[in-house]
Amino acid sequence: MRVGVIGLGIMGGAIAERLLATGHEVFVYNRTREKAEPLLAQGAQWADTPAAVAAHSEVVISIVTDPAAVEQITFGERGVLGALPSHSVHCDMSTVSVAWTRHMAQTYRQAGKRFVQAPVLGGRKQILEGTLLVFGGGAEENVARCEPAWRAFSDKIWHFPTAEQATTTKLACNMLIAHMMVGLGQSLLFAAKGGVSPATLLDILSKSNLGAPMYSTKGRALLERNFRANFFVRHLLKDLTLAEEAARETTTLLPLNALTRELFVAAMQQGYADEDYSAVVKVLENLAGVEIKEETP
Repeated sequence: MRVGVIGLGIMGGAIAERLLATGHEVFVYNRTREKAEPLLAQGAQWADTPAAVAAHSEVVISIVTDPAAVEQITFGERGVLGALPSHSVHCDMSTVSVAWTRHMAQTYRQAGKRFVQAPVLGGRKQILEGTLLVFGGGAEENVARCEPAWRAFSDKIWHFPTAEQATTTKLACNMLIAHMMVGLGQSLLFAAKGGVSPATLLDILSKSNLGAPMYSTKGRALLERNFRANFFVRHLLKDLTLAEEAARETTTLLPLNALTRELFVAAMQQGYADEDYSAVVKVLENLAGVEIKEETP
């Protein structure tokens, strides 16, 4: 299949790499060509504009930072919308607002073009393993057209009737990620202040019904003071804000989201914007006056 990938960050670069590894013909575009060079060496073909990607592709995957970035690569003379062939599908995998998703779906429908919103759950590791989770929202026929490309990096796909439902699902998951991270940090710090080793508490969690893979991986990273980003603090703050906006539209109260969001705002203010989202725990550490770390013998 001829697949285009627009946006070659942590996620987009891995998606393009996996598509190449599974035999697809891949066209790539990024604002800076430098990020594309490793993929070009693996056989990807460079396109000078998003429109050029669309013109050559049966499925165009875009995965960029926010609605402004989606707008930039979609509309205008050099955008995807105008150049997308009638049989091809634009699949946006970015995490954006519900309102923006609705706007995109309506615009494509009015233009007689095909569009699917398909945010994902997982990171680079899951992409390269082929285990990413995909939430495909849109007409069943359009979702089906995208599935051969998605199967290169995903082993589970959920289909939602509308693009908005796919985005809602993604925001619901990302809210829980943030809440889990704050809850884990709070419990580890409470234990540490009471003289209990954070490593011991993590071991107990892993042996109980409270055990979750996230607690294991992020707990270990906290002990090692490893905040190398798989998912930036600034990006998760953006998603918490988008969830808040969508909740206002449906008059849904999110009291826990409001508190968690304030902690992520503090993480931004304290200089952790480009660290992994687990760095929000540093805000709690600063308040507690203690760090979560390995015990020295």
